[in-house]
Amino acid sequence: MTTISCIILDDEPQNVKLLGHMIAEYCPHLQVLAAETNAEKGLTHIEALQPQLLFLDVEMPRLNGFDVLKKLEPVDFEVIFVTAYNKYAVEAFEVHATGFITKPVAAEKLIAAVETATRRIAEKAVNKNIFSLLAQTTTDNHAQKIPLSTSNGLLFVKIADIMYCESSGNYTHFFMNDDQKIVVSRQLGEYEKLLPEKDFIRIHDKYIINLSYIKAYIKGSGGDVVLENGRELPVASRRKDDFLLRFEKWLRRK
Repeated sequence: MTTISCIILDDEPQNVKLLGHMIAEYCPHLQVLAAETNAEKGLTHIEALQPQLLFLDVEMPRLNGFDVLKKLEPVDFEVIFVTAYNKYAVEAFEVHATGFITKPVAAEKLIAAVETATRRIAEKAVNKNIFSLLAQTTTDNHAQKIPLSTSNGLLFVKIADIMYCESSGNYTHFFMNDDQKIVVSRQLGEYEKLLPEKDFIRIHDKYIINLSYIKAYIKGSGGDVVLENGRELPVASRRKDDFLLRFEKWLRRK
């Protein structure tokens, strides 16, 4: 089995030690790069070592587990929460945690959570390779479709049917012309490179729009774009001039 790098972050030294022993016994394919009891130092280790998996406590002084993840956004590693409190389960899965284990840690629950993380890491690697190949093909051949990395695999959609894209941390929401919304497990910047510049423009850190679906532009500091579905999106002031210039050229082309 392929070795997976991980970090343990828990403010209780005995919990760190116990989890380390359990990982060594039940999950030998995991390589513990660091085991830390201080959240700030843990952040430094995570940024420097880039683990594939993080075992994370919730209640810690100064920074709790959710604070740690916010400082690391976008999170591109798997997260297994290890905590004494069930009340954090819903919030943990809202931030796309791989697993949620309550203390004291049971071996079977640790093994199950690690198996899930291992599977997701493997799928992510395969999808990344496929995405890179398809991205090259899309760029070189001016393809009519684009691959979207969803939780179920790759979905191919017509580029012309994309109305706009919205960034959501480590995810991108694609809004189609038939009112369908597709959640994609890749960052907006990766798709900005694939979408044809002649038809798409980034108007805000959160939004890329298809110029074909603009219904109106409302003046302002940056202004707002109204799309054909009635959605009103802000234009960042620093992107306003480029947007207006590009839109004018697009209209002339039509």
